[in-house]
Amino acid sequence: MVETLEDVLRLGHDVIEIIVQDEYTHDVITRAPDGYRVYDTT
Repeated sequence: MVETLEDVLRLGHDVIEIIVQDEYTHDVITRAPDGYRVYDTT
């Protein structure tokens, strides 16, 4: 389960962009082997 920004970074996918929503929430766009993935992290 991916819940935090640290969890996303541990997946090892290429991070394309991190979009700060507020002081607690970030959207992370990554490039995975099968396409792109977007995560909403806290």
